[in-house]
Amino acid sequence: MSGLGQIDTAIWFAIAVALALAGAAVFVLFFHDRKHSDIEQWVEYGFSVHALGKVLGYYRFMALSSAAFYVLFVASLLALQASADLTLFSEGKSHLFAMLVFAFDMVMRGALFDVMEHFDIHLTHLTMNRALPWFVLYCFVFRMFYALTLIKIVISFAWIWGKVRIAEKRHGEQAEHS
Repeated sequence: MSGLGQIDTAIWFAIAVALALAGAAVFVLFFHDRKHSDIEQWVEYGFSVHALGKVLGYYRFMALSSAAFYVLFVASLLALQASADLTLFSEGKSHLFAMLVFAFDMVMRGALFDVMEHFDIHLTHLTMNRALPWFVLYCFVFRMFYALTLIKIVISFAWIWGKVRIAEKRHGEQAEHS
């Protein structure tokens, strides 16, 4: 395959990953709430080990999608870098381990909501090549997926934990009165 064909394939793969990231973020933020209300009912009306299993199953989608998108993002970085005339990083071409750390750096930047930016903390020596604005945007979409997913997980977990605590307290009060 020629260099131009490799570029096209790698870019289409990155576009597909970016669209899937955006779609999954929208799904987690807006449509996954129906599952959350089901969990709330399971906890409130049927506090049990089975209900706890349903609650933990709710988070499985977010954990699996986060892991899958991490792998897809790194794979797309490898494919883009292998393309003929693309230099993704200011430091030039890089190896797999450095890309894994770069992707983890993006995850942490999304998860810590600019704390790393504010204190200028980096997990890797790699920096994005700002001459490729589409690559900067691609990294931003990746980073925002993790930020939005984490916000949803933290809020959801706190809400469900509160419901479990209320159900435990109510159950304890009922047991005392019996």
